[in-house]
Amino acid sequence: MSGARKGSYILLVSLAEGSTIKAGSLPHSYFPAGSYAYVGSAMGGFKPRLERHLRANKKLHWHIDYLLERASITGIILCQTEARVECVIAQALSGQFECVPGFGASDCRCPSHLFLSADGRQMEQTILATVNSLPVDKRIHRLHPDYSGEGEWLSLRLAQITEHCSHLPSHGSG
Repeated sequence: MSGARKGSYILLVSLAEGSTIKAGSLPHSYFPAGSYAYVGSAMGGFKPRLERHLRANKKLHWHIDYLLERASITGIILCQTEARVECVIAQALSGQFECVPGFGASDCRCPSHLFLSADGRQMEQTILATVNSLPVDKRIHRLHPDYSGEGEWLSLRLAQITEHCSHLPSHGSG
């Protein structure tokens, strides 16, 4: 892995109130309040992909864009790797969590790339254990914001994401 600042990521998301959402071409679906984990790919680089997810005003394109209109990102897990492991992670998580059928999986054969749990803390621990157990050359990074009252994304904004991604170590650098 030579200088990879790319790979797969998991957005940890909180939906405070249940909501019916139409995500792109998917039918209207009810999303109960709870903790969600969305598995995505950033083979073109973490920085542009995460900046887009964190941007408030964007053209809705991916299924996750529609959910993020009503939900908050509470953390991000980066799986820094040269290998395409997005679907491997999603398939592993599909056996551990309830999934939203077809969400984020229009370009693959996975049942879903969005998972639901009532316990966000336990979900994060399970995801970390799953990603750490993958038999691929990787580095795992966890990003968490500071919170204030409503759980708003405060200190880890675009500039911090940009700064963090630019300092991700190259494989073999320590």
